[in-house]
Amino acid sequence: MDFSILLNKKIAILWYGKEWKSTLNFLLRHNVASTDITVLDGKNINDLPEWVNCVSWENYLKNLADFDLIFKSAWIPYYPEIQAVQEKTFTQVQFFFDHYEWKVIALTASKWKTTMTSLTNHLLQTAWYDTKLVWNIWTAVLDEIDFETKHDFVVIELSSFMLETLKKKNFCSILWAIFPVHLDWHGNMENYTRAKFNIINWSEHTIVYEKTLNDYDLKNKFSEKDLIKYGKSSEYTWNDEYFMSKWIEVFPLSDINLIWEHNLQNISAIVALANLLWISDEVLHKAIQTFEAVRHRLQLVWNFKWIDFYDDAIATTPDSTMAAMNAIWDRLETIFLGWIEWFWFDFPTLVERVKNSNVKNIVFFPDSWEKIAEMLWEEWYNTLHTRDMKEAVKFAYDYTSKWKVCLLSTASPSFSCWKNFEEKWDLFQQYVLEMWKE
Repeated sequence: MDFSILLNKKIAILWYGKEWKSTLNFLLRHNVASTDITVLDGKNINDLPEWVNCVSWENYLKNLADFDLIFKSAWIPYYPEIQAVQEKTFTQVQFFFDHYEWKVIALTASKWKTTMTSLTNHLLQTAWYDTKLVWNIWTAVLDEIDFETKHDFVVIELSSFMLETLKKKNFCSILWAIFPVHLDWHGNMENYTRAKFNIINWSEHTIVYEKTLNDYDLKNKFSEKDLIKYGKSSEYTWNDEYFMSKWIEVFPLSDINLIWEHNLQNISAIVALANLLWISDEVLHKAIQTFEAVRHRLQLVWNFKWIDFYDDAIATTPDSTMAAMNAIWDRLETIFLGWIEWFWFDFPTLVERVKNSNVKNIVFFPDSWEKIAEMLWEEWYNTLHTRDMKEAVKFAYDYTSKWKVCLLSTASPSFSCWKNFEEKWDLFQQYVLEMWKE
């Protein structure tokens, strides 16, 4: 890449945080003068180096037209001031797709993207490809990518925020299930769906979950002959005993380490990708057998005092919690739940699922814990209302029966208790281990 395109330009970085620090460091590493960089943020910045220009508070969007290039985080909405200069505004992901020269496999879904992305990368590495894995929530793209280094494949997970205005050209895209989430940002389900389906555009090959394609009736938008479909009635699917590739049995269901029901669909997509890349059934089988669940996605912390503690901290929607419940089902006895006032979250269905389960003990975390407690007829259960993870784990130890499961899967974000789901899972695992040793 010719980094001279960044030199002698007035460059703005919109908002200062983890990704924005990454952008600043990227520019400085490639010899952009600090005097040409201005950080714009709607709040006061305390840890910005003195030699970096800064505009904060209410004036930070006033003079965007004065800049030649504007790096914007994908999470920042397109305010009118930003829309007015959209032609020179881009995200780290857009910069990556504009300037990375080799093959990219991009993946998206409403939930479980990271498992699918990790499984894709594991398949490729098992087949001896040189890969680079880029997750959407763990690290900033420009921290991960060396534009001078060629990999066989970059495997990248994309959120709806990243896809909203993304223009790309890539080797293969994989699109899984879509259900309502992030509608506060996108405004409505139509906008959210449009962003997700943007992953299909400009891809040489697209692997798509057939139910998603059918549910959103996209036959007039995309030529089906250019889509590789997977799912229950497609050529990449499963029966009661085997995964199937073009109606041929490739390996048994019993050989997988992922216990979620929806991972049958995940693995079917990987079977389709293996066929696209001419990866042998033997290598595919080995990859599936050796893949372990991603941390904090229905991860078994361990069996302590004869109780299985499962960490599903990243489950922040009712749909993802219901998928976790389906995976454990008969042994699930204690669950940690939350509630948030987002109209598109399907809490009534979750409530019915809990009522029809073997759950006996429930920990309720805020925000609006009293609503889900009322819907569940709280008097039917042994319950605890708390903001304290240590108290919640002690409750689980006290009331969960031997050989049963305690599941942390709150079905909603828990911002009123923890700054992010990383802190939530750290505390859960910490206290599970501490109390086991007592």
